[in-house]
Amino acid sequence: MSKANFNLSQFIGAIREDSLARVNRFEVFITPPAGMVNKKNRANAGAVSLYCEMASLPPVNISTKSFKIFGPTYQRPFGAEFGGEGISLTFHVDRDMQVKKFFDDWTATIVDPDSGVVGFQEDYISTLTLKQLNEQDEVTYELELEEAFPRSVNLLELNNSAQNQTHRLNVLFAYRYWRDVSPEFQTIARDSPRSRELQQALLARSDFAKTDPRRIDR
Repeated sequence: MSKANFNLSQFIGAIREDSLARVNRFEVFITPPAGMVNKKNRANAGAVSLYCEMASLPPVNISTKSFKIFGPTYQRPFGAEFGGEGISLTFHVDRDMQVKKFFDDWTATIVDPDSGVVGFQEDYISTLTLKQLNEQDEVTYELELEEAFPRSVNLLELNNSAQNQTHRLNVLFAYRYWRDVSPEFQTIARDSPRSRELQQALLARSDFAKTDPRRIDR
């Protein structure tokens, strides 16, 4: 009689050696869109990125059609969907409401609240970078959401009976597609405009990194 390929001891040994990816070890970087690029918004983007409490790694779904030539029917792919209808990010809101103001400015860049005129796409789309980290703060997985913009900014409830509670702002981002930009899959030229935008966001965020509530000194 044949035996199983794996056993419990192998599983335990693999976990001890490789560990598992932790849900709370991540970073999010938001690059301001072209319509918001100034020194203040770059700084605010760093703070907003720091205050991200919850995010998700996006899905990918292969679209298929049933196909039959002879014998059993099988599925043939004809396209891919990257979950671009929306991905939700949750942010802590600072005392001065800079996080809320940042997204107010962004949505006003998309649709002018006074005239109702929709802006040019190149002025309001941006790139969101999500990173999975290990326990040593090393990047193990990295992806970019391309042509992203806030599709929905949820309300913030005000309540006199709520004591010692803080605001959390949920923002739904639409995007066109995502791609893996982990070091082994890196395809962006280091001097490309997108790369320079990401470097600006990283510089803006550096002033806030030391106060990251998720950071654990070991």
